Amino acid sequence: MNLVFSLLTLYVGYSYGIIYRLNDTSYARMPPIYKMDNYEDCLATSTNQYCLIHFTLVSDHPNDLLFMIQEYSMKESTHLNYTELRYGICVEKKCDGYKGNKSLISEEHLETCLNETFSKNYESLKTKITDVACSSSQHGTFLNIKAGDLVVAIVIFGIILLNFVGSLYDVFTASKKHQGQKVLLCFSIRRNWRWLWSTADFGDEMRRFQILYSIRALIIVGIISAHVLLPFLLIGNNPRALEDSYLNPIQAIFLSGPMIIQTYFVMSGFLLAYKMQIHFKKHNVNFAFIPRLIFFRWLRLTPPYAFLLALMATWLRFLKTGPFWEITGGMEVASCRNRWWLNLLYVDNYFYHSQCMPHTWYIAADMQLYIFGAVVCLILRHIKRPTWVLLPLFLLGLIIPTVHTYVQDLDPMLILKPKGCSTFFDDDKTFNEVYKRGHTNMVSFVIGLSTGYILMNMWRTIDASIKKFEKYFFLLWFIIPVGAAFMYLGSVFYRDAPRDPLYIRTLFAAISRPFMGFLAAFFILGMILKIESLKIKEDALREHSTLNTWRRQAKDFLRVVMNWDGWVVPGRLSYCVYLLHLPILRISTTMATNLIPASPLYIIAALAALTAVSYVLAVPLSLLVELPFIRLIKEGCTKAPEQENQTKTRL
Repeated sequence: MNLVFSLLTLYVGYSYGIIYRLNDTSYARMPPIYKMDNYEDCLATSTNQYCLIHFTLVSDHPNDLLFMIQEYSMKESTHLNYTELRYGICVEKKCDGYKGNKSLISEEHLETCLNETFSKNYESLKTKITDVACSSSQHGTFLNIKAGDLVVAIVIFGIILLNFVGSLYDVFTASKKHQGQKVLLCFSIRRNWRWLWSTADFGDEMRRFQILYSIRALIIVGIISAHVLLPFLLIGNNPRALEDSYLNPIQAIFLSGPMIIQTYFVMSGFLLAYKMQIHFKKHNVNFAFIPRLIFFRWLRLTPPYAFLLALMATWLRFLKTGPFWEITGGMEVASCRNRWWLNLLYVDNYFYHSQCMPHTWYIAADMQLYIFGAVVCLILRHIKRPTWVLLPLFLLGLIIPTVHTYVQDLDPMLILKPKGCSTFFDDDKTFNEVYKRGHTNMVSFVIGLSTGYILMNMWRTIDASIKKFEKYFFLLWFIIPVGAAFMYLGSVFYRDAPRDPLYIRTLFAAISRPFMGFLAAFFILGMILKIESLKIKEDALREHSTLNTWRRQAKDFLRVVMNWDGWVVPGRLSYCVYLLHLPILRISTTMATNLIPASPLYIIAALAALTAVSYVLAVPLSLLVELPFIRLIKEGCTKAPEQENQTKTRL
């Protein structure tokens, strides 16, 4: 009750605007956090240099403006840090004494140049430079190709050649009864294209699991919509508009968006438990089965991942074209060159400052939980009551993030702070210690495992099971609004007020993951079992009025939408889309030469463009890399531990 009362109190405070917000006049006194001279005009002169300067504001004596800026920046849950600025300066035009002599480009020289402006226009404020990156028109005029670049180029050419040869072989031997070269057929674009678009081979079981495609596709769009804000926070020309969006009640639900990722962990655990039980019925296995299972899992996930990782670490560095390279694409390329092996071992989520494809923390966490889940399923094979194992694991998964939050004094959930979003939470403790690690997301995975065992038990007495739960069919309609309401409640932690007491943060951290996990599990289970179907049939027998017909159609509407065949292709492509979307976003940001508009329409247009480009590029990545290697693995290992079907235990 104390938690509920405290959260309601916080919500009332949020609703009535307990917000530290400057009026327009006060805000105008502050220097802009980002400012850029014209990049192309500057480098039109061969002797000129363009410098991207990071600096902090300081003062030689007590300064009211600096105090106001510091106070405003302390509200980091909704504000950027206006004491840390970034300006792009054309040195020849802005700095006296520069005549093309590169020896004059030093921090002291640039600091003096900035201080002339700030001292005059901003109430005697001064600057302290923290980092500088300068470029000239001669920069990057030649390619410094290294051995690693050539190796990656050869591998890519080899993959393309294999697809070309395999496709030709398929075309010229299609009329023959037996096509002997099965390995080449794995690289047939025609065959892989057919599989990507086909739903004709769906059996009754696959039709039941089709709901997972729509969930995958919808969540991936939600992830893209969250990540698309990154360039606007990093190089937007109107950061205050983005800060004000935190106060918009309509957008408040999206502030708790990171909690939705628990749905993926539930799906992964659910599919693993379900498919392992099917495999155990057909094969006699022991613990020697686990290394083989892990190896196949690694092989299935790695080819498209390694393909993009290799590009990020090699050839993409030659896209260095604009002033923002060092803070976007360059940072990711440098990290990939130094720490690529952490990604391929799927342990990058246990390290701070993992900027090499940082969104792939989920793939690493899922891989770790997959290994854990495989061991649990093998143990459960020899136990009569799975509850004896799953319940303690659930409690352990509940306790782990709770202890982390309490002991390390963390936020109750991942707070999408403007500064954290712009650096992809590079040094955010909550993100690095709790949000992205495998063991801290165990509770949702265990819920998924439990759901897989529940479903398998229900199949044995399917009619009785549905009959038992048919009266709860209406709850399927409430899951989405209840989940949205809970996420909206999480937005209270964004209000500009003193940090919430530790016990409130700890309690919310304890309940948020299992709450979202249970909602996802009930929705998946209800849709697969068609809980409402028997109820609809009984209603139809009782009454045939138009009103009742409409009621039956309304009950079935959610299933019709979520099981639409149009979700299958986006669902199948979701893994490649997930891999691609953030590198595309960072590379496109790198190519910008000026600040970008931060209006709602521009953000919506960017979301549509990023989603479209990600899906378009996901098609060749899937056809040329992902699907051929999956088929090659299955062809070479006919006794693989997982049967190939469309219900994958991955994104």
